[in-house]
Amino acid sequence: MKKIAIVVQRCHEKVVGGSEAEAWHYANLLKDCYEVHILTTTALDFESWENVLPERDELNGGINIRRFKVTQKRSEYWGEFHRLLLDDHNKKDFAKKPSDRLVKWPTALQEEFIYKQGPYSEGLLEFLSEKGAGYKAVIFLTYLYATTYFGMFNVAEEKIVFVPTLHDEPTAYLSVYKYMAKRAKKILFNTQSEYEFAKLLWGDLPGYVVGMAVNTIKFSPSKLDFPYILYCGRVDVNKGFPQLIDYFLKYKKNFPSGLRLVLTGDNKIDIPASEDILFKGNVPEREKFELMSGAGFFTMPSPNESFSIVTLEAMAQETPVLASDGSKVIVDHIRKSNAGFLYNDYESFEKGVNILSGNAEEARDIGKRGRRYVVNNYSIKIISKKLKEIIENLEQY
Repeated sequence: MKKIAIVVQRCHEKVVGGSEAEAWHYANLLKDCYEVHILTTTALDFESWENVLPERDELNGGINIRRFKVTQKRSEYWGEFHRLLLDDHNKKDFAKKPSDRLVKWPTALQEEFIYKQGPYSEGLLEFLSEKGAGYKAVIFLTYLYATTYFGMFNVAEEKIVFVPTLHDEPTAYLSVYKYMAKRAKKILFNTQSEYEFAKLLWGDLPGYVVGMAVNTIKFSPSKLDFPYILYCGRVDVNKGFPQLIDYFLKYKKNFPSGLRLVLTGDNKIDIPASEDILFKGNVPEREKFELMSGAGFFTMPSPNESFSIVTLEAMAQETPVLASDGSKVIVDHIRKSNAGFLYNDYESFEKGVNILSGNAEEARDIGKRGRRYVVNNYSIKIISKKLKEIIENLEQY
C-alpha cells in the first residue's frame, strides 16, 4: 500500500477544530487507500508548545501517529516580534491590493519570527529530510507554523501538497510565506474565497478548492430543558470572545427570557459567572451533534475562519446560524446557503436573535436550506473523491 504523510503542529483528541481537525479528517478519508502517517509534535498547547505527550509512535483507528519533541517552544520575546509585525501591517495603505502590502522584512528576520513562534522540531525536520522520499505525497497543514514552513523545505517539491487554511490576518502578509507556497506541487483550499485571497496575496498558484467533508447524519436533539444558542470550538479572543458574551448578556438584559448561551470546547478566557451561560468544556462528538440539533441556532463570532467545519456541521443538523461578518468565508457560507444571518454590531446581533428565536416556522425553513447546502457541497463522498484524485494524479500536475 502506498504511504502518505500528513504534517500538522498538533494531533490529539483534546484539540478541537482548526487545521488539526482537518488533518485528522483527511487522514480518515485516505486511510482506506493509503498507509497514512501523521507527523506531529508532542505539544498540546498552541500558546506555549510545551512537550506534554510521549515522543513515540502510536496507532489510532488505523492511522499511524508519530510524535516528535518540540525543540523551540514559543519564545518569551516572540510577543515583541508580533507587536512589531502588527505595527508594520497597520501602517500599510489598505487601499492597495494585498500583494502590495506584504511585510518585506529580511528573510532571516521573518524566519526568526516563525522559528520563535514555534513549534519547531529538529526531529521532525530530520525525519522529513531522510524519509520524505518514501511517501507518495506529504500534506502540510497550516501555513502559519514552523512545522509547515521549515518542513516544506525538507521535502522534494514534487511530493508537497499544501493546505494553507489561509485567512486575512497580519501574519499572512509575511512575504516568505509566498515563496514557501510556491514550493507546493498542489495547494488545496477550503473555499473559493480562501483561494481568491491567496491569489491576491501570493499570485497565481496551482490551487484546487476541496474543503472538508461534513457529517450529514441527522442526530436527535439534545434534551436540555431550556432554549439555547450554541457555540462549539475554542473560546478565546481571536474567536470573537468576549464580544459575543457581552452582546448576549446585553440582549438578555434587554429581553429577559429563559434563553441561554451554551459553549463547548477549549476555554482560553475568563467566562463571566452567569446562570445564562453554560460552559460544558470538550464534549463527545455525539453530544456535540445532539446539542447542534437541539439548538435554537448556532453562533459563530470568529472573524478568523478559513472554513469553519463546526458551522457547516450545525447547518447539517438543520440549525440556523447567526455569525459575525468579519470572516469572508463565513459570509460566503451564509449568503450561498441563505441559512442564517450576519452581525457586525450589537444592533444587528439583537435583530438576528429576535428573528431566529421569535419565528419557529421561519427558523425551520432556514435550517432546511442550510442542510441542503451542506449535503450538496460537502458530503464525504464528494470530498473523498476530490482528495484521492489529486493525490493519485500528483505527478501529472
